[in-house]
Amino acid sequence: MSRLNELLQQAGNIGRNEDGSITRLGFSEKYFQALEFLKGRMQELGMQVETDPVGNLHGVLQGSDPAAKSIVIGSHMDTVMQGGVYDGMLGVTGALEVAARLKDEGRTLRHPLEIWGFNMEESSILGGTFGSRCVTGMLDPDIPGYAEKLAKFGCSPEKAKAAKRDISKYECYLEYHIEQGDKLDHTGIDVGVVSGIVSIIDYKVTAKGMSNHAGTTMMANRKDALVGMAKLIVAAEERARELNDTLVFTVGKIAVSPGQENVIPGQAVANFEMRHMDKAVTDQFYADIQAFAKEIPNCEFEFVNTSAKYSTPCDPRLIKLIDDVCTEKGISHIIMPSGAGHDANSMAHEGVPIGMIFVPSVKGISHQGDEYTKPEHIDMGADVLYQTVLKLDENGF
Repeated sequence: MSRLNELLQQAGNIGRNEDGSITRLGFSEKYFQALEFLKGRMQELGMQVETDPVGNLHGVLQGSDPAAKSIVIGSHMDTVMQGGVYDGMLGVTGALEVAARLKDEGRTLRHPLEIWGFNMEESSILGGTFGSRCVTGMLDPDIPGYAEKLAKFGCSPEKAKAAKRDISKYECYLEYHIEQGDKLDHTGIDVGVVSGIVSIIDYKVTAKGMSNHAGTTMMANRKDALVGMAKLIVAAEERARELNDTLVFTVGKIAVSPGQENVIPGQAVANFEMRHMDKAVTDQFYADIQAFAKEIPNCEFEFVNTSAKYSTPCDPRLIKLIDDVCTEKGISHIIMPSGAGHDANSMAHEGVPIGMIFVPSVKGISHQGDEYTKPEHIDMGADVLYQTVLKLDENGF
């Protein structure tokens, strides 16, 4: 087993459940156990290391040119509930492999090399990509009610503000990640050169009917909120398939009130998530959903936009650089969008040029215990990352 694969398994298995999956939620004991483990590895590599005020891990290898901006590599160290080894952790350990190879070869980059292991990238009450949004200053911790949410994790608006960095000193940001989809695995292609990150739009949808006795209210007289919500979900799912073959729609959470088996639901609340690169497509899809809602009888619907992270293109110069590295090394590759959100999104939205490297997820499985990427792909992608860093340092972009 290679050094990188061994490190990935050691760090990625922190938080293992009895069923083989991994739960390492942001701010949890297991999260900080992984952070301390990787902090030790950074220190062994001679990096200047810190844990920032919101639980991000940050390491720096100084360069030879004090005026040069930093080449930054990062990803996240948290998982979803019952997630896998590779999501996020591959990018952090892959970044450490870059630092380790520099040490092996006795190289000192002209640019500083900064590595970030971000906290709470996964969805939570704080919003996804929490750690990287704090670092870039994209997060507004003063919005009403947010301080109370932060307090649940021992955090505060003051700590969130203190985590902000001067990203004008960042030359670029690179992120190495598993694809989390099936395109590379199904086509037998080794590396994905990411062209951009899709929009992720979320709505809280509330269906309002009328609660009543489940035994005495005849079917013709019911105003069942859950039935209305079910009709809307089915209509939206069918429309998503028709509208665009790369549009995806998910209802991953639903709550019914009052929630008793002998009471007709008077209210149903669901989260509608849609993803696509083109805002015009998600706008059209949302308009179609609203139109469907108006046609559903015995229910009234309310829509509240809870999150809107719009699509982010990768920097064309970094796309070409990564593409050139793959070509020179004879690695099969394809330029493709990312269907998942990433910490790179936070960097790009605040003006930092981003580039991303994907390696295959076997059978397209992610966010569960069977998530797997072959060891040879892990090493191959890390080598592409390493060669990209060397070219950036030598020639810029």
